[in-house]
Amino acid sequence: MTMLVLALYQSAIAQAPAHDALKHFAVKGLSFDYPAAIELEDHSNQSGQHLVIQSKDQAQIMIVSRYAQINTAEELAAARHEVVDSFIEIMWRQIHEQDPNVLRTAAQIEVAGAQATGVRLRAVLENQPGNAEIYSLQLGSRLVLLSLIGTDREIAATAPVWLMIRRSLKISANADAAAAAPPPSRTIARRAGRYISGASLIEQSKQSQTQTPEQKN
Repeated sequence: MTMLVLALYQSAIAQAPAHDALKHFAVKGLSFDYPAAIELEDHSNQSGQHLVIQSKDQAQIMIVSRYAQINTAEELAAARHEVVDSFIEIMWRQIHEQDPNVLRTAAQIEVAGAQATGVRLRAVLENQPGNAEIYSLQLGSRLVLLSLIGTDREIAATAPVWLMIRRSLKISANADAAAAAPPPSRTIARRAGRYISGASLIEQSKQSQTQTPEQKN
């Protein structure tokens, strides 16, 4: 038993990135740690931050945070409807087209010491089972959305990175605030292991905001 525990401990240490192999992202109040070997794409714009973190044979991690300040429960509910619900609906529709048996369940996960609520979409695409997990919570005065999308094998390989980012994620109290704005313009829905083609959240949001009442009806 002692040898087994020692072997598991050594395995965990081997998987954990060394301190000097880490990078620290800190821009406009949003910060977190991630391994230096992982690719980070920054698609942020004037409305908010949109970061995509991924490496070969690993799941995709995405972080989206609007600059718009949230001061009331009503504002939080509205922001979740505009950003989170819209993103989940896009993911659901596009995965359902490829796997009509996609399973949707409620989920929770710890982020920055708090509970983030969300959903888990379970599907089999191209004979590969996997998940699209979408979570959100309010950190400071901003809404933060996190997603993890990949096959079971990719998600397992990404577990240490996913945990590191969630534990270290912060929104500083003095983060620069922007006026209320639409969701980030380059929030792209992707299915496990491969890109999903389809409209982005921002384009749908912009279209909705520019339509007249007659057009919406």
